[in-house]
Amino acid sequence: MIRRRTTLWIGGATVVALAAGGVIAATPALAATVTQVAVSQAGYSATGLKVGSIVVDGNLAPGASCRILQGTTVAVPACTLTDAGTVWGDHVYTVDFSDLTTLGEDYALEVDGIASPPFAIRDNVWAGYLDEMTAFYRLQRSGVATADAYPDGYSSIAPSAKIFHGPGHLDDAASENGTVHYDLTGGWYDAGDYGIYGGNQWVGGNIAISYLRYGDTPAVAFDNDANGVPDLVDEARFGSEYLLRMWDAFGGAFWDVKGSGGFQHPDKHTDGIVGTKDDRRISGYGVGGSAKAAGTLAATARAVDKALADGAIPSADVAEWQAFSAQARAGAEGFYSYADTHRADPLGGYSTTRGGIDNSLLFAEVELHLLTGDTSYRDAAESTIAATDFSILSNTNYWDLAPLSMAELYPAATPTAQGQIHAYLEKQLDYFLSSTDDTPYGVVNQFKNFGVNEPHVSYVADALRYYELFGDERALRAVQRGLYWVFGNNPWGTSWVSGVGEKSVKFLHTRLDEDAQNQAGTGVVVPGALVSGPNARDPLDVRSASPWYVDRPVWQDSGQQWRYNEYSVSIEAGLFSALFGLTAVGDAPWSAGTAPAARNVTSPRIGDEVTGDVTVFAESGLDAPALGPNWSPMTVAGGVATGVVNVDSAAPFTNTRVDVRGTQTDGSQVYSSTHYTVAPPLPTPQSPLLYDGFGKDGLFGVQGYTWTNWYNNHAGVGSVTNTTVDGRTVGRFFQNPATAASQAKFQPWHHAADASGYRYLSVTMRSPSPNLRLRIEVSDADSNHRVTGNAPIAVSSTWNTYSFDLAAFPGLDRSQAKIVFWLQQTADTDGELFVDDVSFTNQATGTAPTLTAISHTSGSLTTGDDVTVQATYTDADGQAPHKVQLVLDGVVHDMAPVDPSDTVVTDGAVYAVTGRWVKGVHSYSVRTTDTTSAVVTSATTTGVVVQ
Repeated sequence: MIRRRTTLWIGGATVVALAAGGVIAATPALAATVTQVAVSQAGYSATGLKVGSIVVDGNLAPGASCRILQGTTVAVPACTLTDAGTVWGDHVYTVDFSDLTTLGEDYALEVDGIASPPFAIRDNVWAGYLDEMTAFYRLQRSGVATADAYPDGYSSIAPSAKIFHGPGHLDDAASENGTVHYDLTGGWYDAGDYGIYGGNQWVGGNIAISYLRYGDTPAVAFDNDANGVPDLVDEARFGSEYLLRMWDAFGGAFWDVKGSGGFQHPDKHTDGIVGTKDDRRISGYGVGGSAKAAGTLAATARAVDKALADGAIPSADVAEWQAFSAQARAGAEGFYSYADTHRADPLGGYSTTRGGIDNSLLFAEVELHLLTGDTSYRDAAESTIAATDFSILSNTNYWDLAPLSMAELYPAATPTAQGQIHAYLEKQLDYFLSSTDDTPYGVVNQFKNFGVNEPHVSYVADALRYYELFGDERALRAVQRGLYWVFGNNPWGTSWVSGVGEKSVKFLHTRLDEDAQNQAGTGVVVPGALVSGPNARDPLDVRSASPWYVDRPVWQDSGQQWRYNEYSVSIEAGLFSALFGLTAVGDAPWSAGTAPAARNVTSPRIGDEVTGDVTVFAESGLDAPALGPNWSPMTVAGGVATGVVNVDSAAPFTNTRVDVRGTQTDGSQVYSSTHYTVAPPLPTPQSPLLYDGFGKDGLFGVQGYTWTNWYNNHAGVGSVTNTTVDGRTVGRFFQNPATAASQAKFQPWHHAADASGYRYLSVTMRSPSPNLRLRIEVSDADSNHRVTGNAPIAVSSTWNTYSFDLAAFPGLDRSQAKIVFWLQQTADTDGELFVDDVSFTNQATGTAPTLTAISHTSGSLTTGDDVTVQATYTDADGQAPHKVQLVLDGVVHDMAPVDPSDTVVTDGAVYAVTGRWVKGVHSYSVRTTDTTSAVVTSATTTGVVVQ
């Protein structure tokens, strides 16, 4: 993981220390160290854009060396380092070496003696990874043995031997009540959990479309399984055969088939025998899957027809493929008719929510028109397009199929619809281009808690299709930069495509890896699998750096928050399309065109903690500046645009993205984004920290997962469910012991809480079981403490709040508190414990502290000046502050003692923080608490101007 500096930045400055004589002095500069030299580990095309990034923990010294090696030979003796400023807490420099066109392997970019992973330069680097794209889908096939789907040597990057398995789930699927069996074998497992979902059935159409768009390029029409049929057509047909089984079973309705089991190969999950109890059952009916099935079947029929027309099907098989095309067409028309007449039905999981069923049907209407020539499908599609407003909420394809569908329809659309399509897709490109210039990495600035790569590569694929339609070279340039991000040009220097690059992701979160929960496991390679990548935060550490990524194994995770290393058939789709498209594009020019004007959000910065009214500052210079998501007009003064967002209603540690946009003189809109974290309240008696309220609230509960029965000592079983008891949302902890010695261990997975500043663990609970006894343990990384005492306690049959004093355990690091419940019965009888909430709390004592002598650096201030805010903290009880904090425009910054040796606060102690403030008009206050009284906040100082 990239090394992070521990200093606090306010617009580029740091917390200060006291120099001799009481003068505020900046922290001495550290010698800069290169922590990452990042490149595209997939390599670069000879005539393409070539960029790399250098991550440094400070400013590089003048004259820092930069060169490109090939093996031990110096290929380029000097290169230009461009300062990109501070990005995500580290200084970043970029290198453009597009002029290097000499083909070869084993190149490396070296800066100050630190070398990047090796990379190649090839005529068309993307053509070398196409077999991994189809290999990925073949390895996700259900109902067949891996060796049958993946012949030996199929792709240039081989799968790990341990992911090969026999045919799985041959008994799919039973009805919801288990009384009827339907033949639903086949299809692709969506991800590593072996579910098959209606909402992702569009991906078969995406494969077929790739053949339709690029199949005339010889490198795209490969046949690595040597059956005489292009592999793209083979794979589209495999996916469509599953859809036809769904049609045969239900006549248009679409169902999910779920059920994951443990970390075992799929052939071990069920016995494969129809009619036994382990048959997976259908669930999650959704008409969105029906519409997407229609689109995929129509696209597949088109792809088969093209292969037949091109002579790409062996002559002995032509009649059979013609018959399949007719089946696919009939199925497409049938699924469409069903979805069209059931528009009010549930959309289903993983289905389109932007635009509802109309969005899913748009995909079907476009593909059916292109297949049949029936203008009624085109008219319906164009009607939907005319009513579609541009939005940038998300571009994950299962949420929004409009861009793909519009690009497909454009050549066959009416002139009016062509104008509407062009305008819509141009707005999307403007967003993509201006969002990706927020950082030097070319990534869409959409960090959430499911990784950024899926929306990012969806935008990349859409941008490439825009280039193909309209020839905008800016789009082609952005596509290349965007792919370099996923192949390693990022702050972690990690290729998130399995098997591609020296430092590619190892710990794919898939049940194909039967060693995933083995601490000795080394991970697996699933060729070409793209994982979802960086999150807004570490799901195990709400105070982690942002954005965050670590390639760590499943056994280190909490609950289902493994998703940063999860792959899926949907995550893969954008990468799949882009690599086939770039292979077909070849050496097309990419350098022309003017990039959108930069419009950067200067505050808050990514990773900042905020509270109350948060002022968003952005560079001005564009017309009609507006603040998302509702595009409220911003105020412009002194060349700065400002707007206010209130976060009072958001839960602590919520990660929120805010977008700012402006309009260029040509009418196009440009965007900039940032994301911030809602600060937790300071620990006081009035602000307990809810850990789990068992209603999807609290630090752990908000993740939506229940606690787990981790272990049963001396046999017996346990379980946890969230339910409602006495009108309260509660956790029901249940134990069925084998004997009175049985103990059931329950944990909120591996989750730890930062309970700094809180003295008590408070649990509101009751037990209807007189024999039940409870032991609660709280541990940190090094120690474990029985907070209920040495003997388990009985729990009242009526609701009570039990508070346990954590101060009794001085060795406990409360910033890493992990909670464990143990249930034990005094006899061999079942026991139930109902828990309403688990919180960390304080009790009120003494008097509140005071804050006086609030001041800031006076005079005329510029963005190059250090601004110091200081305050005097006084507490008559002699209690030190938990924290003294500057709240600057809603952004929270910890202040430090000016004299750390002065620990007597009865006569006052001075706290200060120094930083360079962004351009604009600022307001601030100072707040503190001693944890035993309410928060004390100073009056707000307003009108501090920084030029």
